[in-house]
Amino acid sequence: MNTKADWQAVGRQLREEDRRGAGEPPTADEVLAYTRGELPPEEEASVRERLLCHPDLVRTLTEPFPAEGAKRGDPDYLTDAEYEFHWAAMQKKMQKPVQPVSQPGRVLHFWRFAAAVAAAISVVLGASLWQANQRLAEPRVVAEQQVLFPDGRRGGGLEAATLSAHGESVLLVVPLIGQNEYQQYRLELVDAASRSTVWKSEPLALRDDETFTLLVSRRFFRPGTYEVVVSGITGATEERVATYSLRVPTPHR
Repeated sequence: MNTKADWQAVGRQLREEDRRGAGEPPTADEVLAYTRGELPPEEEASVRERLLCHPDLVRTLTEPFPAEGAKRGDPDYLTDAEYEFHWAAMQKKMQKPVQPVSQPGRVLHFWRFAAAVAAAISVVLGASLWQANQRLAEPRVVAEQQVLFPDGRRGGGLEAATLSAHGESVLLVVPLIGQNEYQQYRLELVDAASRSTVWKSEPLALRDDETFTLLVSRRFFRPGTYEVVVSGITGATEERVATYSLRVPTPHR
């Protein structure tokens, strides 16, 4: 009489044979292309068949990521000490040499270990991303703002304006003077020394007060001179209409 354990052993053997017949599990690039629908029908069917032979990998890929971090009392909550212990144990495993296939029962299924490592890294990065999103969602007060004026219209000659903000961020106000006839506008931040664009906006509509505002982290700027370039867009034509020079001094230590 066959017992439940016997049937389970047969099932495991059949799955192992299916895995060997299907070959190696799909690579990360193949899985990513499969989920995006970028593979031709033949390759898509091949990836699907190989995934079916590796249910652990499928579970790792399809397990929904929690919208909120685990809290004290939740079954999956880890204290800082527990997290450090598991992280150290995982690093220790990664340093162990792979056992040769000739030793039965000690074969390292690399794909499974790689999936576990990927899942662990996803948890760490996901938690960091969740915390960052939480901070971004919170109200913030911009303590400093600075109004820029187009080159040639500032008092005191053509010298670039100096960034006066000392906090974490600054609100740059860019007024558009007498250039309101375009359908849309684009803003660029250009490094004046290298003439390279360090940031560019999507096409923007001009507000009723005919100004644009840029909330910029102070850490975004390196010491040097920058240009805020405003271009007017009409159809496929784009032309520069104003330039605002800004000098970023070296921060005091």
